[in-house]
Amino acid sequence: MPRFLALVVLWLLALAQVGPNPPQRSHLEGAILWHTVAPGETLFSLARRYGTTVEELARLNGLKDPSRIRAGQVLRVRPGVEVALPRGSLVYFPPIQGRAFALWVEGYTQGYAEFLGVRYPLVPGEKGLWALLAVGALVEPKGYPLRLVLEGEESLLILEVAPGDYRRETLALTPSLEELLKDPGLKVEREKVVGACPREGPLTFSRFLKPLEGGRITSAFGTRRRYGTLFTSYHEGLDFAAPLGTPVRAVAGGVVVLSERLRVRGEAVILSHGMGLCTGYWHLSERRVRVGERVKGGQVIGLLGSTGLSTGPHLHLEVRLFGIPVDPAPFF
Repeated sequence: MPRFLALVVLWLLALAQVGPNPPQRSHLEGAILWHTVAPGETLFSLARRYGTTVEELARLNGLKDPSRIRAGQVLRVRPGVEVALPRGSLVYFPPIQGRAFALWVEGYTQGYAEFLGVRYPLVPGEKGLWALLAVGALVEPKGYPLRLVLEGEESLLILEVAPGDYRRETLALTPSLEELLKDPGLKVEREKVVGACPREGPLTFSRFLKPLEGGRITSAFGTRRRYGTLFTSYHEGLDFAAPLGTPVRAVAGGVVVLSERLRVRGEAVILSHGMGLCTGYWHLSERRVRVGERVKGGQVIGLLGSTGLSTGPHLHLEVRLFGIPVDPAPFF
């Protein structure tokens, strides 16, 4: 796994933890984020933005007077939490309900992490190991154990999962769509979707591209949904509304692991991007790729439609990490 890709993904996910308006001039080196101070910024505002403290920023940058920083000054920021290990250190980005989060281990050459019942391999980089971990959207916000097994050494930490603050909505369904949701075969369809994504292989992308031009997000990930009179669940992806027939593009390079018509998801395509990470594209009107085909980021894989359980033309984009749906937005 090239260290560059690891750093880019860590950087994207780190910025996603601190809000929708990250600084325009910043980059990540290892587990350190470098920030160029903009006019009007203070150490206090930066501490709030990155989820750290004024004291920690002052310590990292050797500042004797934390009240005196200037525009253009480059500061070291550690947006994650650092924990000492017997022969190294762990830096992790605080987990949030419904999102993927990254961790970085230094001082070891092999190992794995276990969190919320899933074992994640730690991928070697140039100076350490790293991994992407998933938090389900219905995981209760509280502390959970993270188990690290590194070259025979075992460490146990408690990570606090923060709430995702998701909204609620009700979908009005026609009688035919309600009948579709009662179909006992839907469990088999879900198992097929979850099982399609391999959990091995190196990561094959550095960032996500837009899946279509001109679309607008109509339903965010994690939204608690009432489906007609049947039941309440949550939205497992991002919905993009656009005209029928709009080209749908791969958000990143990968391998096609599913391309077929499904009952609920309609015309569907799943791409594998390595490290147990897959993207799904539902409700297409037409598929233009086959299983086993390797595609590039931005390549047209189908056309937008309204097939399956759909109330209008849209693309449902889904991201699963080790089978667990996570918010796609931080990957863009």
